[in-house]
Amino acid sequence: MITNKGRNILAKYLIGQAPAYASYLAMGVGAQPLGLSDSLGNYASQTNLNFEVLRIPITSRGYVYDDNNVANIVFAGELPSNQRYLFTEIGVYSAKANPGAATQDSKMIYTFSESENWEYHTEETAVGIVTNIEPLNLDAGGYTVEVASPVFRTNSDNYIFNSNIRKERFENPRFLDRTLVVSGATSFLESDGTKLSLKTREAGDPYYGSHVHLLGINPTFDKNSADDQLRLAFSILSKDDTPSGASVGGVRILVEFASTDAIIPDTYARMSIDYGPEDVIFGDNRYIIATTRLGDLDKSPGFTWNAVNSVKFYVMVYDTVSGATTPTPSEDFYVCLDGFRLENVTAQNPLYGLTGYTEILTDNGLPIVKEPNSSNIVEFRFGIDVG
Repeated sequence: MITNKGRNILAKYLIGQAPAYASYLAMGVGAQPLGLSDSLGNYASQTNLNFEVLRIPITSRGYVYDDNNVANIVFAGELPSNQRYLFTEIGVYSAKANPGAATQDSKMIYTFSESENWEYHTEETAVGIVTNIEPLNLDAGGYTVEVASPVFRTNSDNYIFNSNIRKERFENPRFLDRTLVVSGATSFLESDGTKLSLKTREAGDPYYGSHVHLLGINPTFDKNSADDQLRLAFSILSKDDTPSGASVGGVRILVEFASTDAIIPDTYARMSIDYGPEDVIFGDNRYIIATTRLGDLDKSPGFTWNAVNSVKFYVMVYDTVSGATTPTPSEDFYVCLDGFRLENVTAQNPLYGLTGYTEILTDNGLPIVKEPNSSNIVEFRFGIDVG
């Protein structure tokens, strides 16, 4: 569907006031896939993808008639061959980037890959995160996760994700060929209804502050508007994939940008992600895009971004039993961290924007899989008619 922004840019293009209205295709993983019985939505007001992971130049343009004899303008581009994606949405942009946003433009911040040097920090020490490429059931049969480590990386197409139950609940990672997996019992997070915090440790309590962190960072979000957004893509993975396994009661993730890696830093900005059954139907969809405005981050007095040196992810998933009263961490679940993105939604440019968008519809209602080391062409079609 052509967007409202697309109509404006197309009109300018037709009278020679815009250089282009369709130059790049954007691919995303943030929408929930649609099946044949689902209806496409009205995307006229869409201004960006839910979670964009890739933008490729349009290399081919055409004009064809579909099976219903409806005329279509077709834009096509070639996907990079090396990586793996599970696409659920596609858009058309007038340019590769917004020249009005400069260095504050939308971009991927973290992919949680080996090259980013993430560490698992426990009470005793911080250690590197291992990558398990063998089947996570350790040849025990079935699709139950048997790995002892609470934090590890694995291939996004690991055998464990072949379970039909996992696919139908959208537990599979969608971005690149690795995912960072964190146990739902890594941290104990409490909520005051607005923001999250680590549970106060009392005598005899276990350590609640375990997390994954990245040190030596230098974010420049101070140059962005308070209305620009941070978006975290993640999925919830059950240890046991059978229908009789534990049911998700909720998920909590605390993202902390801080001056040090201390449990209680003096300088911090925190993003609180707190989803319960009133927010997400976990039995139907466990792939989540969490969005927070920069202006809504919980910041310490006098906070400045130039003081930040570390980012930490505290993770907790609780089941429906513990969630009925006071939610407590459950070892029956993991969170697969997929990507962390800055979305600039405020830098307006009359000649740049999302001109077309649609969620992807498939026969089985699952994402379209782009396998690694494969050559693929993607098309976006505008249906046209004469009024």
